[in-house]
Amino acid sequence: MAKGSMYTFQKWLMIGAALLVFATVFAQFPLSSSEPSITDYDLSDEKESQQYLDDVDSFEGQVALFGAMATILQVSALTMLGYAFFREAQEDDGQHVAVRITMILAGIVLVTSIVGRSFSLF
Repeated sequence: MAKGSMYTFQKWLMIGAALLVFATVFAQFPLSSSEPSITDYDLSDEKESQQYLDDVDSFEGQVALFGAMATILQVSALTMLGYAFFREAQEDDGQHVAVRITMILAGIVLVTSIVGRSFSLF
């Protein structure tokens, strides 16, 4: 493939934006209304009590799964956007210096937000 067809700023920007939308959708699932309600179970019966615990565990697993998928999509989108900003600032010599500096700063902000997700002082 030719270099020009592999990368365009608009393509990477749109893919990154689409991934952010998908991450937002994944973050909304499962709905809080689908959480098992304790009033739907007879906790005096050992079998139903165990079923309630199993349903809560399953729901928490779904929340963790969709949260992890949303985080992966968000980090991927921010990485693509940061890369697009850095690359565009380096390759497009026709832009004004202020625009190039702004793109580099935007890339730095995106990379810093990615690093900041897993950084903790405590």
